Amino acid sequence: MKKLKRFVITDADCFIKGQSSDDPHIIPLNELNFDRLADFTENNRFPVMHEFFMADGCKAIRPARYAGIITLKDGTQIELMPQICLDRDENALVSKSLILRMLQSMLEIPVRKVDELYFKKEQLNIFEICVRMFTDEVLDVVRGGLKQTYVPYQGNEMFVKGKTIYSEHAKRNYAHKEKFFVEYDVFSTNRAENRLIKSTLRMLGKLSTNTLNLKKIKMLLPAFDGIDFSLNVYKDFKAVIDDRSMSKYTNAMQWCRLFLLNKGTTTFFCGGKVSYAMLFPIDKLFCACIATSLRKQINREKYYFMTPEKMTNSLSNTSLDLNMEPVSNFYVKSKADDSAINIVFKFYDFNNYHGIDDGNTAVVFPVTEVLNRKLEGIKKNMYLVDLKDIDGSVSVLNETFFL
Repeated sequence: MKKLKRFVITDADCFIKGQSSDDPHIIPLNELNFDRLADFTENNRFPVMHEFFMADGCKAIRPARYAGIITLKDGTQIELMPQICLDRDENALVSKSLILRMLQSMLEIPVRKVDELYFKKEQLNIFEICVRMFTDEVLDVVRGGLKQTYVPYQGNEMFVKGKTIYSEHAKRNYAHKEKFFVEYDVFSTNRAENRLIKSTLRMLGKLSTNTLNLKKIKMLLPAFDGIDFSLNVYKDFKAVIDDRSMSKYTNAMQWCRLFLLNKGTTTFFCGGKVSYAMLFPIDKLFCACIATSLRKQINREKYYFMTPEKMTNSLSNTSLDLNMEPVSNFYVKSKADDSAINIVFKFYDFNNYHGIDDGNTAVVFPVTEVLNRKLEGIKKNMYLVDLKDIDGSVSVLNETFFL
C-alpha cells in the first residue's frame, strides 16, 4: 500500500505554496495540493482555515480554531490539532484525548471511552477513531442479532398470497396463467436500520486507510448479506424506530446520521477537491463541555443554570454570534434573591497568551480566561492547565479537568 503523506499542524503552523523554509512552523505544500486546500477554504461557509500573506508577500494558509482531518484527492492527510503543548508528539496525544472528552458533551456523537493505544501505537486521526467506534457499535449489534421486521415483498409467484397487483399481473402473466404477481409482508432483516448500517460500512470502507478498520469493515459486511443498500437515506432515517426494543441500534444510528446526513457540512464533508474532511469547531466543543460540566457541578437547590439562546450541545447549531465569534457567556441565577452571576470566557491564541493570572481568572482550554468565577462549588483550578514555563508552555492536569 502506498504510504500516505501526512501533516499534523496546529494554530501555530501554516502552509506555503511550493517553497522551502527553515522555520518548522512554515510547511511547504506542493502547488496542486495548496490550491486544493485553498479552494476548500474559500468555498466553505465556515472559517475552517484562513488565508493571509506573510511578510515577504508569500500566500499562506493557517488553521482557524478547528480540529480534525482533511484528506485531499491524492491521499495527503492534514490533521488539525489545537496547540496545548509545545512538544509536537505530546500535543498530538493530549489534543486528541481532550477533543474526544469534549465530544462526549455533543448530542450527535456517541463517543465511547477510547483506548490510549489508538493514539500511541496506531496513531489514528479523529476520523479513524470515529470509524473504529462505529465498527465497535455495529459489532455489538451483530452479536446481539440483527433485528427483523415485516417488510413488503413483491414477486411473481406460483401461489396467491397477500394481494394481487393486477397491473403487473396483466403485463407479466398474459401467457402464464399459472402465476400471480402478488405483494405480501415477509419477516426480514431488510429493514431501514440495517440498510443504513450497511451503506455506512460501504462508504467508510472506501474512505478509511487504517488496516484494522478496513479489516473490521470487511468482517462485518457479510453479516448484512441479503440486506439492500439504502437507496434513499432520508426516507430510511424517517423509518428508523427508536424504542427499547431497538436500544442496541441507538449509537450505531447516531454514527450513521453523522456520516450519511452530514456529508455536506463542516463536521463531515465529502466531495469537491478533497476526498473527505471531518472537522469540529474547538470553541463550540469547549463551550458545550463547560456548560455540561457546570450543570453537573452547581447546587440545583440553590441555583438555576442558564445558557444563551444560541448555545446548544448540538453540532448542527453553530453557537456563533453575528461576528462569527463563539457564544461564551453562561449565567447562574440564585433561587434565593434572583441575583445572577455571569461567567464569561475570553478566547486567546496560544502564541499570544503570556500566562498572566491575576487571581480572578483561571486558564482553560482552549487558552481562555474565565471571568467572575466566584461561585460556590467551583474550585480554583477546576478547568484545565498548569502554567509551568515563562514561554507559555502548558501541560494538562487530567485530575482537575472537568471533574
